[in-house]
Amino acid sequence: MSNGLAEDDVPPVREEERRRRPILVAVLLVILVLLLGAAWIGFRAYLARGELKDALADVQAARSAVESGNTAQARSIAADLSRHARSAADLTSDPIWRAGEAVPWFGSDLAAVRTVAAATDTLASQVVEPLASAAAAVDPRQLTLSHGRIDLAPLIAAGPAVEKAETGFVAAQRQIDAIDEGQLVSPVSRAVTKMRTMLDAAGGQLEAVANTARLLPGMLGADGPRTYLVVAQNPAEIRATGGLIGSVTEIRTDHGAITLAAQSASFGPWAQPVFDVPAPTTALFGTVVGRYLQDANVTPDFALAARTASAMWVHEHGGVVDGVIALDPVVLSGLLRAAGPVSLPTGDTLTADNAVQLLLSDVYHRYSNPADQDAFFASAAGAVFAEVADGGASGSALVDVLAQAGASDRVRIWSSRPAEQRVLADTTLAGGLPVSTPDNAALGVYFNDATGGKMDYYLGSSVSAGAKVCRADGRVTSRVEVTLSNRAPANAATTLSDYVTGGDLFGVARGSILTRIAFYGPQGGLLGGVRSGGAGLPSVTGSDGGRPVAVVEVELTPGESKTVDVEFLGTAQKRPGVTVAVTPTLNGDGTTPVMGAPKAIGTIAVPCTPGVK
Repeated sequence: MSNGLAEDDVPPVREEERRRRPILVAVLLVILVLLLGAAWIGFRAYLARGELKDALADVQAARSAVESGNTAQARSIAADLSRHARSAADLTSDPIWRAGEAVPWFGSDLAAVRTVAAATDTLASQVVEPLASAAAAVDPRQLTLSHGRIDLAPLIAAGPAVEKAETGFVAAQRQIDAIDEGQLVSPVSRAVTKMRTMLDAAGGQLEAVANTARLLPGMLGADGPRTYLVVAQNPAEIRATGGLIGSVTEIRTDHGAITLAAQSASFGPWAQPVFDVPAPTTALFGTVVGRYLQDANVTPDFALAARTASAMWVHEHGGVVDGVIALDPVVLSGLLRAAGPVSLPTGDTLTADNAVQLLLSDVYHRYSNPADQDAFFASAAGAVFAEVADGGASGSALVDVLAQAGASDRVRIWSSRPAEQRVLADTTLAGGLPVSTPDNAALGVYFNDATGGKMDYYLGSSVSAGAKVCRADGRVTSRVEVTLSNRAPANAATTLSDYVTGGDLFGVARGSILTRIAFYGPQGGLLGGVRSGGAGLPSVTGSDGGRPVAVVEVELTPGESKTVDVEFLGTAQKRPGVTVAVTPTLNGDGTTPVMGAPKAIGTIAVPCTPGVK
């Protein structure tokens, strides 16, 4: 007799529990694995956060050390940065972390953290370390100019390191740009934004360093002698790129040695153009562009102006021109502030404080013969060049002056070597026509004197712009407004010399200022209208490089002001951004413009009138 239960008598509930037990165990194991994985990832994320925080601090510290010229400290910081960055990359790239990236909700955050860590490691090993080791050689401030020579050997030796750094920087930028911040939690998104901001801020500086290493050796004659023209632009008689070309100095470079070869105050004109100026430029500005040195730069395209001026020089003097550098007395005043006063053959002492007034105003009261005026200007430029070439200013001071001049559009450089010109074309030194984007209508406002004197010493100007989408098709309407003022004394007609007033030579009354303003619209855009005082204003219209152009004349008596506004319709812009490139001018009151920033552009509203729509 058995008192146990037969198999058929086992309660159904217990059987169900026995069957569920393996499933429950499996679920518990999965949960345990997930918890352990989450704990593993969380712990490593905490450690990686600390490493990344230290690494980003090191990036900023290394940048500051390089900027201050402390290369030894930069190298030490770079080594510390590499340790933190490598550790962060290792902590965020193991198989468990990579598996976690496949989990919904927070997988994209893990991928973003890993990408930031990898990009930081790229910056440390491929950008900061190479640059820290080569910083002294490629920092323009460390380049010394002594007895007319720069030692190019360190700069040439640093070339490979700089090239590696530039490649690494681009790779890191691409890694960060690939992150979609819209999918991220706030702390991770902020970290990505901070990284992007840091890269954007460092990009311009790295580009400057790379361009220095890429351009300077060749331009200073590392591969053989070079010949350059330094053209002095006179903004008292304004031209689109800055001012009438008052004198030309030929300099030669050979393995770092810089010598002044020749000077010429003026040459030409020619009955026929000596350079094949494009037909659209001739249609807008006339044949004078290719016939008169003084008018080679009525076009705002500096590369074209430089090619034309160099062709004129070769036509007159022969030889080969490898490039053109343009600057004005405002830049000379900056160089004098860096190098100190210089003595001129006339007995004058040229200083940073008196250079603009002496060269652009006083000289015309002193000399009535234009040849004497040009000779005075040439001697001043030569004296400043000699002082700088002899080591009268530190590399740091010179770089600061040239950087400020570049930002103010008062120094331009063109190279006849295509490879070098391609590099220059992407910098502020190139003086190219403004380039629009889908987000921004890039406009231009350029001034050319038509008085035939030096009255632009008294010309005041202000520029404002705005843009708005007024049309149903989404096209952007941009508007630019220019106000010119004649700040000459009321008795200018009798107190200023005929050379300054123009002497009514071109039909402009003594004391008045006649200015031609060239308004350039966005690429592919259309000219909407030209007005002054609410009424239409006659203009010469055309195109330049696919940009609509309107050229108008404004004549002002002493004390008079006039405003001209022009509208353009963009065909490629999707958003109402607007920027304006403007000819660098004088203040109009005898004071020296402050270098370091482009001309301030005011903001105006664009009303959506029926005409705009």
